Amino acid sequence: MVAGWTINRLAKRQQAPRAMAAASRGAARGQLPIQADPLTLAEMLALKSAELSGRLAPLDDGERPRLTSPHLVASNTSQDMQLSRIVELEIIPRLMLMHSAQPLQDRPPLPPLTLTTEHVHTLARLAAEGDADSASSYVRALLDAGASQEQVFLDLLAPCARWMGEMWEEDRYDFSQVTIGLWRLQRVLHEQGSRFNQVARPDADSHRALLAAVPGAQHTFGVVMAAEFFSRAGWDVECEPKADWTDLRSRLTGNWFDMFGLSIATGDSIPHVASAILDMREASANRDLFVMVGGPMAGELANLAALCGADAMASEACSAVEAANAGVSSVRPA
Repeated sequence: MVAGWTINRLAKRQQAPRAMAAASRGAARGQLPIQADPLTLAEMLALKSAELSGRLAPLDDGERPRLTSPHLVASNTSQDMQLSRIVELEIIPRLMLMHSAQPLQDRPPLPPLTLTTEHVHTLARLAAEGDADSASSYVRALLDAGASQEQVFLDLLAPCARWMGEMWEEDRYDFSQVTIGLWRLQRVLHEQGSRFNQVARPDADSHRALLAAVPGAQHTFGVVMAAEFFSRAGWDVECEPKADWTDLRSRLTGNWFDMFGLSIATGDSIPHVASAILDMREASANRDLFVMVGGPMAGELANLAALCGADAMASEACSAVEAANAGVSSVRPA
């Protein structure tokens, strides 16, 4: 309640002079003052961004802030980080209070929001350097500002994980920062999956998948992301990002899986992966096991599947689901 009370108090102070002037002009013309509609989130973001940048021009009576893409990005400037904190601590609580009394059908549609590299880098900084809730609050603000869940998964979380990996390779983030950051991204992923409740319930005809990373991989966010997409598509998924080869072989031997998916992060593991895939096929209870490879190496090697002896490859979670559906359907008995 503190944040909500603070923004309400600030709003009253900022709007009081304008409201009094408008009332005086209206009274002089014999008009009664009209209560303005509450600002939308997009308008509040535009207003706050202009205020912090010093570009706020006076608004005429009844004029609303000009809608632009929300400035939900952070560079190295304290101004941008201040805006991000305003979004997190003030605008979101106020939006919840304001919209709780506003019928859904009366709310104006938000303009489309395009997620950019700046949004990705901002989320990475918040996840790796911010407090425990910064990344989650930032993603919720983007969703409330008009981003779709698909955009958040594909255009924000996935590239954010890749970028943090690049920062680690360049020694700009240490191991603990990347580990904490990826854990927080995984938390956001689960939160958003639960929030929208779009995971399809597997049935008797559902495909079953075992998803894993090459044993020894340090960061396995991509596998968890893929598991989320397969679950949303109706697959019965077991995700084992930290299992070793013995564990994976045991899972395939003792259980029926239609597909085995493996994330490959480095090229030097490919020869061992190729040998392991042969072993997994031999051990599998399903003699027609469909094997797919993905992960960072799928974006670098167009022939990764052939090099590993897999049936297919995919560099993105959504394309992995499509390829697996097509591949399993072609070999599964009718």
